[in-house]
Amino acid sequence: MMEQSLNLITAVVGIVGAVGLLALLYRKRQKQSTLLQLMAYQSLGAKKGVAALKVGQELLLIGVMPGGLRVLKTLKAEEVLKEEEAVFSERWEKLRKLKEEIHE
Repeated sequence: MMEQSLNLITAVVGIVGAVGLLALLYRKRQKQSTLLQLMAYQSLGAKKGVAALKVGQELLLIGVMPGGLRVLKTLKAEEVLKEEEAVFSERWEKLRKLKEEIHE
């Protein structure tokens, strides 16, 4: 009797785990396949703002107004990301030097 209960509990836990894993994989795959990706949004008041949308390999800066949307600028996404990486690397280097100065 105890062995049957243990087998049943093990089977239920296995099925729940498998369903959870499949849901996680499906969700991850679904996120990767999106065409549009909101990179940033800055509110400029009531119902006004600027959004940065990544569409494929382009980054669109879009003005959001009560009357509609307007494309303000189109950039190559990889150029923006390279600039962002350079800024991050520069800041990281400054922090590293500051840490070294503190430990000396």
